[in-house]
Amino acid sequence: MGKKKVWSAEQKLTIVLTALKEQQSIAELSRQHGVAESLIHKWKTQFLDHGKAAFKHGNAKTPDQALAAENEQLKKVLGEKVLENEILKKLSSL
Repeated sequence: MGKKKVWSAEQKLTIVLTALKEQQSIAELSRQHGVAESLIHKWKTQFLDHGKAAFKHGNAKTPDQALAAENEQLKKVLGEKVLENEILKKLSSL
């Protein structure tokens, strides 16, 4: 059983961009790089799908930005609850 070839992101990108530019056919790229045609098609689809995601939500936040925003919202809610508890403690001691 032979070793499975691992392709770097740069290699995949080069092959996919060449395919998209139609400088060479998928068959030619397959022979030149020793990659199955189906794999090139798969990489091309993945590339295009992820590219679409970049444009789906014009102001979309990265996962880190989304977590930071959620964290700030939770801190705000927690602060309000702490303030409510302090007010209730003072009222109950009257």
